[in-house]
Amino acid sequence: MENEYSVIALTGTPKSGKTTIFNGLTGMCRYTGGWWGDGGAPGRGTYRYCGQAYMLLDMPGAYSLSSAPFPDSGSRESNDSLLQSRQPDVIAVVADATRLELGLHLLKQVLGMDSGTRNTGSIPVILCVNFCDEALRTGLVIDYNLLEDVLQIPVIPCCARDQSHLDDVKAAIHYAAKPGNRKAFCYDCLDFSPKKLTAECISVTSEADGARRVLLDLILTGPVTGKIILLLLLAGVLHLTMLAGGVPSLLLWNALSRLELYLDSAMAYLGAAPWLTGCLIHGGFRALSWTAAIMLPPLAVFLFFFTLLEDLGFLPRASMGMDPIFEKCGACGGQCVTMALGLGCNAAGVACCRSIQSPRERIIAVLTNSMIPCCGRFPVFIILIPLFFAAGPVDSLTGSLSCALLFSILLLAAVYLSLGISWLLSKTLLKGLSSAFALELSPYRKMHITRSALRSLLNRTMVFAGRAVRAAVPAGIIIWLLANLFYTGPSGGFVSFHRPAAGVPSLLAAFTGLLHPAAVLLGMDGAILAAFVLSFPAGELFLPILIMAYLEGGPLGGMLGGSLAAGGNGFSLYQLLASQGWTWITAICTLVFTFLHWPCLTTCQAIARETKSWKWAGTAVCIATVPGILICAGIALYGHMVLGI
Repeated sequence: MENEYSVIALTGTPKSGKTTIFNGLTGMCRYTGGWWGDGGAPGRGTYRYCGQAYMLLDMPGAYSLSSAPFPDSGSRESNDSLLQSRQPDVIAVVADATRLELGLHLLKQVLGMDSGTRNTGSIPVILCVNFCDEALRTGLVIDYNLLEDVLQIPVIPCCARDQSHLDDVKAAIHYAAKPGNRKAFCYDCLDFSPKKLTAECISVTSEADGARRVLLDLILTGPVTGKIILLLLLAGVLHLTMLAGGVPSLLLWNALSRLELYLDSAMAYLGAAPWLTGCLIHGGFRALSWTAAIMLPPLAVFLFFFTLLEDLGFLPRASMGMDPIFEKCGACGGQCVTMALGLGCNAAGVACCRSIQSPRERIIAVLTNSMIPCCGRFPVFIILIPLFFAAGPVDSLTGSLSCALLFSILLLAAVYLSLGISWLLSKTLLKGLSSAFALELSPYRKMHITRSALRSLLNRTMVFAGRAVRAAVPAGIIIWLLANLFYTGPSGGFVSFHRPAAGVPSLLAAFTGLLHPAAVLLGMDGAILAAFVLSFPAGELFLPILIMAYLEGGPLGGMLGGSLAAGGNGFSLYQLLASQGWTWITAICTLVFTFLHWPCLTTCQAIARETKSWKWAGTAVCIATVPGILICAGIALYGHMVLGI
């Protein structure tokens, strides 16, 4: 099938708009980004032009055909993969007009590839100079005719989002792919200097934009101003993320609750057994509803602003500004971005660690990422902090400020602990020399809110939320079964949905009772520890499982139904927790353990996938959990021995 197409290899430097050209030619919606951990596999797509079919290969971005110490550079192997099965008919090199010299360095290597082993010397090569509109906006005028005369290959200036420019690219590829035109591509200009050629072809009409960029870089990467701006932006994004966990989450929960009633009625109409209805609707679907309602709005808001900052060119500058701090901990500045992304989703933060070039520093970032709380854990802070630690009414200035202050202290403590663990790993388990953190500051891009919102929602939010939902539904079914099954002994088939005698606890209540002695040592109770254990598939399930364990009728609870609880208002929740013996020691230990405990199933799978070993996933579990156990045990011991609580 592939032989029916003319194969076009599309290569270029990172962030040169290569994938945008690929999408424009093929009509696909592929997205890549160095901060999101691309797997390096070429994208494939087809299109037709003048009756001829073309297969387009979107190769990973690279500054060089050999390995280079850049965070998102490709390797020689990834670029040569296009030649393993079949030689391309045309190689199209994409260069950024605002960084033309980098593209010319790559072009020179492509033109000079060894023709003795792969016979690539006769493969037609064309040069697409993208972002020509941004070059004009920044005051750069490029003489494309001179560029074409020197290189002796077709040079196509284009804006990847302009269809007429893409038609010019199609025409150039069509001309180069004709077998009779191959003789016209003879490369006897390989001695050109990319630096000199760039200087000859580019004239600067205005230096205002260049001066503005230099000034912005000085501010955003400054040792003081850069960190202040980063903290303010992060605080603003977190504040908006927490707001999204309020009204939007409630509206989504109400909508899904109404849908649950309709599904319950439908199951009754179909005559389904009560246990089947409870298992699927009150267990699986309610777990899905709770996970989606709690996770989706905050995650969507967080990833939207994160994507917007990425598109604006802020992320590499944040990494550069934080690199000195991370270097002292044996890590690199790229870990700053992975930690920030971990606030949205730890699995996403782990995947983002692919952008760190050094294998040692990449593993350090992977192992410590789960110590940063994701937005799935935010509801615990949003609910518990106002109930136990607000200095006044939550809607008052003093109340909101006190809650924000405590949350900030806990978050900063988690960050510094993560840095401390990174330093410890770099001195022991992952001992070695720190690598150079080479980073190109990409140009500032124009803000496209709609485009960033769509890409964030479709390519990121829905993907990560989908993973959490897939883990939550089976967990909800299992939890419902544990809450409604009772041990009946060998004579009764071991388990039954009917309580065999008064006072016989369900399997869930028995499980909480089993964990209670260990939980007391950590300043909590068996229901809290059981909720942490059972919410392993998805951290968003912690609160509903906890409420359910209290209401279901364990050794610490009353006797009310066995399904995932829908929660309630703050006052009724406080009454429920207070009736179970909660104190401020219980609340602070629960908050600390929420920060520092094992990562969720999705994150563990991501760690095993990125490190290619479940051994490292187990190590990450220990690294995140052991500090939490020690800190909670210390707080509980202090409360018991000193305060008498």
